[in-house]
Amino acid sequence: MNTAPLVYIILVNYKNWQDTAECLESVFKLRYSNFRVVVVDNASENGSIEKLENWADGEYAVAFERGFYDIAAVAAAPVSKPLPYMSLSARHIEGAIPDDRQLFLVKSDKNLGFAGGNNVGIELALSHGADYVWLLNNDTVVAADTLTQLHLCFVGELHKGRQLGMLGAKLLYFHDPTLVQAILGRYKPMLASTEHIGFGQPATHTFEGLTIQENDYVVGASIFVSSAFVKEVGNMTEDYFLYFEEIDWAKRGQLKHYEINTCLQAKVYHKEGASIGGGLKDNSNKSELSDFYSIRNRLIITSKYYRKYLLPVYLSLIFVVANRIRRKQLNRIPLIIKAFKSYYRRTS
Repeated sequence: MNTAPLVYIILVNYKNWQDTAECLESVFKLRYSNFRVVVVDNASENGSIEKLENWADGEYAVAFERGFYDIAAVAAAPVSKPLPYMSLSARHIEGAIPDDRQLFLVKSDKNLGFAGGNNVGIELALSHGADYVWLLNNDTVVAADTLTQLHLCFVGELHKGRQLGMLGAKLLYFHDPTLVQAILGRYKPMLASTEHIGFGQPATHTFEGLTIQENDYVVGASIFVSSAFVKEVGNMTEDYFLYFEEIDWAKRGQLKHYEINTCLQAKVYHKEGASIGGGLKDNSNKSELSDFYSIRNRLIITSKYYRKYLLPVYLSLIFVVANRIRRKQLNRIPLIIKAFKSYYRRTS
């Protein structure tokens, strides 16, 4: 009998089934002994679920991107196929699941966004005995000991008497794994902006003396949480659709006296922005979808938790408009107005 705590690993897929399959190849090489994987497809229109079923059946071989695999032999021996899996509808996840299934492919009939897609997986996990839930971006790959390290770090913090609820990992750039993308995020309420702690540091950096500040959060590419945290704090808020959900979750946890931390021994290699066209930090290359939600949601989160900063955040939109004009993205001006109107309707 496996006595290790049960971890549910949740990936949200939107069209990028190739990245998801590549991620799954690394996930199923994890050395941790007791985990299940849930892939929630957010109503992709390109046959993603069918492609992932083909991958699990061994009918599709992953075409690995050059990057992380240049320095590690993860792709040298693909996971043995077929993998036992179960396909489900997002509307029917309450029933019993076979003990021999380690992979669940869940199809949503509409795009639920980042939080909504993850919440489907969280509900499945909690209803089937999860001790921990690991939200993992589908455009990542992981080292074989990553989950083991996350669990060890989490338990170690609990043994120190901390009420830990949420744990991050060392995010490294997939295409240049000698550099850190982030070990945590930091929210700056004056302008409703974010920064990545550790950004650009060498992967070997030890981050000695790191302290967690009030507005720090776990970056959404890898969020490891306890079931106790989710049961008390609740699922991710679906108000945002994209961006700022992890900040909101951390703030709600803080109100329940839960702490966050990061596990520097747990390595996650992140491509960043694969599904939506440009990451949150990549302002010059944002898709219209990314631009809309990053603007709208900074207003929502400010209104919810930092109302004293609403005026400077409003004024910051002037600089946003000026930047779009400077980049000759005049088609984005109506989008900014639309984002403001959407925020106003939600909060008025």
